[in-house]
Amino acid sequence: MATTPSQGDRHPVHAYPLGDALYLNLTSACTLACVFCPKIRDRDFVVGGFDLRLVHPPGVEQVWDAVRAVGLEGRSEVVFTGFGEPTRRLQVLLEITRRLKAAGVRRVRVDTDGLASLREGRDVVPELALAGVDALSVSVNAPDAVTYARVCPNPYGERAWSAVCEFVRAAARTFPDVAASCVGMPGLSRDACERLVLSLGARFRWRPYDRLGRVDDEAPSGPRSDS
Repeated sequence: MATTPSQGDRHPVHAYPLGDALYLNLTSACTLACVFCPKIRDRDFVVGGFDLRLVHPPGVEQVWDAVRAVGLEGRSEVVFTGFGEPTRRLQVLLEITRRLKAAGVRRVRVDTDGLASLREGRDVVPELALAGVDALSVSVNAPDAVTYARVCPNPYGERAWSAVCEFVRAAARTFPDVAASCVGMPGLSRDACERLVLSLGARFRWRPYDRLGRVDDEAPSGPRSDS
């Protein structure tokens, strides 16, 4: 099991670079308790050498100060992701996105569990688009509701899977670049997952099991082709 310093022993990481991208860490809170997640399985919050454990979620100014400290020059994209669900801090995410776009950032991506609309009780996809989000990566993680509830335990049970699917559909109608991913858990059918994702209108990503951080196909790409 990995060991990490206590929050009092270190400065919390709200922005961290990986490759040529900048990643923003808004919260350690999740709606899901995925069985493959090192945070759940091992209490390990380290990605790319950065300890992303947050005891207190940051406000807008804390995140923006971190963005300016790490720097935006030369970044291919800015990504909201960490060891929590960024839309749990939706208003912070929206305001930081507006500031990033005003600062000239060309691509803002949100990595999400796709449960924001279910959790907030409204369709949040238009809000993300209006703020300036350019791309979404949604964790689907299962081809059916029963498997999803087993792999990604959550307060909503099997209906969470339907909510994720509807979120992906809505996002694919709104954004030019929407990816939906599944973690390659042992016994999970890649073909079934890919069929589902393509039927929702997104591009498919198969994430390596037991591997965190940026993977090759996370590099920014042009608009998804429907041909």
